[in-house]
Amino acid sequence: MTVKQIREFLDNKPGYKKEGAKRLAVKLTADGYTASMKSCKRALREARATDKYNSKQARVMIYDIETSRQRADVWWSGKQYINGNNLVGDPNVISIAYKWLGEEEVHCLKWDKNMCDKKMITTFLREYNQADMVIGYNNDRFDNKWINTRALKHSLEVNTLVKSFDIMKQSKSIFRLPSYSMNYLAKFLGVQTKLQHGGLAMWDAIQYGTKKEGKKAMKMMLKYNIQDIIVTEQVFLKVRSYMKMPIHLGVMVGQAKTSCPSCGGSHVKLHKTTVTAAGTVQHIMKCKDDNVKFKISNSQYLKMED
Repeated sequence: MTVKQIREFLDNKPGYKKEGAKRLAVKLTADGYTASMKSCKRALREARATDKYNSKQARVMIYDIETSRQRADVWWSGKQYINGNNLVGDPNVISIAYKWLGEEEVHCLKWDKNMCDKKMITTFLREYNQADMVIGYNNDRFDNKWINTRALKHSLEVNTLVKSFDIMKQSKSIFRLPSYSMNYLAKFLGVQTKLQHGGLAMWDAIQYGTKKEGKKAMKMMLKYNIQDIIVTEQVFLKVRSYMKMPIHLGVMVGQAKTSCPSCGGSHVKLHKTTVTAAGTVQHIMKCKDDNVKFKISNSQYLKMED
């Protein structure tokens, strides 16, 4: 029996997965099959890894933040130089919306009644620090740095080494679009688009308006923030097959390197074989679940086919 055939046998009789390779080989022989110890050992390892994947999904977070503006003391209006001494206080994070990839619920947090973001950041970091990867739009330059900065301000622990998937950054390196705004890309892909809002008037109402104005504007901002998460996820699912993942989600949950780095699935097939300038054979694989293409070495491919 090949490794693939043994895997199929184990899928039909999952109780055999608890056996050792030697005992499995004996049982297969008793059932009329012929299987080597080496094949049994590998089939058991792969089957257990698949079970591990099914019980443990990688934690991938999609998130977006809205921030307040920086205040400054100036002498007049118009174009002028403003240095650090002119700045008044610190800008804060007003709201954070996030969801876990594969889950339906979108969570949303906001600053407190005193316009302080410490409690919100503390709550958010409990989730953020569990993420294996975060997804956002321009998040490498904006959202990630804001979260790191506010964690520093409040002396909170933050995973500054979290793997990040920035859709805008990757889009600029791969595609030639007339615009790289999220709303344009969403329209281009035919998915949901961003909500319209009152522009700077919404920020004015939240920071400087009456209680009633602030409450109404905050409700609008949270709705806007949540919609950004929905749009970001839909855009990500459309573009990920063209982009490079910063982590291998398959390996992260115990799968082999030949599994899909994007979804972690093992339903992959050979798409094309290529050779580098140095004469190294490489195989381009394609995931049957999400159409993502990725490269594996010749030795990895031969091991998979064994």
